[in-house]
Amino acid sequence: MDIRELSGLDLAGAKSLLLAFATDAKRLDKEIAAAGEEKKLWTSRVALAQGKGMAELAAAATAKLAELESRIQSLEGERASMQHDLSQLKEAIPGISAKERSIDPDRLLAEIQLVTGELLQPEAAAAEAEIGRIESAAGVEDALAALKKKMGGPDATHGDNSGSQA
Repeated sequence: MDIRELSGLDLAGAKSLLLAFATDAKRLDKEIAAAGEEKKLWTSRVALAQGKGMAELAAAATAKLAELESRIQSLEGERASMQHDLSQLKEAIPGISAKERSIDPDRLLAEIQLVTGELLQPEAAAAEAEIGRIESAAGVEDALAALKKKMGGPDATHGDNSGSQA
């Protein structure tokens, strides 16, 4: 595995890949152990055939034994490669984790407000909220007047007639 491939992973992907590699490594360990047991069996068969003077049977068992040894070497090579990739991934996870934003901005704001005492002054927060409502109401009235003027309604040319009908 190349470090460039690791740099493109997010933390969840890296952990998922780590789990997959670890699972595959355990599977390979089991396959190697099973092949080792089968190798023992064929080694005893070779010895038995040679002990009984059955040269053809001993040759076939020896061929099977060589095949098993080759398979074990291949599996061990694959496991070594996987262990190397696994160790690289384990080393890369802290860096991947550090790249991700671990600060919740809302929580940080709440903590800062708590430390500075802003949360402890509800009247100031209420006053700011009232100012915001007044500003938004004024903005709504201005927008309504502009819309009336644009539409050419009865209040557009005569001003606001809501309280001046005399």
